[in-house]
Amino acid sequence: MKETIYTIPINEAFEAQCGCPLCTLRRKLEQDSVEYIMGAAMMEPDVRIETNRRGFCGKHYAQMLGMKGRLSLALTLESRLGEIRNYIEKEAVRGFGKKLDAARAAELIRGTANGCFVCERIAGYEEHYYKNILHMWKNIPEFRALFEQQPYFCLEHTAGLLAHAPEVLGKRGFEEFDRILIEIVDRYLKTLNEDVSAFCQSFDYRSAGKPLGEAQKIAPERAIEFLSGYKEPEKNA
Repeated sequence: MKETIYTIPINEAFEAQCGCPLCTLRRKLEQDSVEYIMGAAMMEPDVRIETNRRGFCGKHYAQMLGMKGRLSLALTLESRLGEIRNYIEKEAVRGFGKKLDAARAAELIRGTANGCFVCERIAGYEEHYYKNILHMWKNIPEFRALFEQQPYFCLEHTAGLLAHAPEVLGKRGFEEFDRILIEIVDRYLKTLNEDVSAFCQSFDYRSAGKPLGEAQKIAPERAIEFLSGYKEPEKNA
């Protein structure tokens, strides 16, 4: 399979066959983005302007807290807090002493709290991943075979692929892609549902002594990963 700079990370994620390949791509993007923010981005004024304006969500702040380089994080927080302070003083505080549009002030302040540079960066990359995956499925037989070997696709990324498929594949191609993708998801969903049921039944006294398989023991974690894309970070040995 001929590879380019655009297809290499996709092929690597699909060849791993360790869950939803788009979740694998997202986790790599998250890690790279957080490391970038805590490192090279500190020296790039354009990026600092964007991080000051958008901030980060709780999940990505937590990832940064867990990394080395607390000074880098503190400097990022210092400039972000300054940005918010200037914004609030300009847009909200000046309203006191006269009729204040509380709803407007709430909307503005909520807007400063809901952005995330990393989430938006990932969303931009994922748009390209969706379209590249569909182009590869359309034009590369080896990739189509690899696609059909995937254990599953999570709900979010299933929806993303389906949403982009008509534009890339056309009506006939979309119908075939839709069928194959939904078969993969439905097959996994059936097995997952059965494994979660077995996990629940293991707490019934009538199932005492009945061993659970390894996949059934972690069925709740697997279900959460399928439903939300969240995978608990592996603990360091």
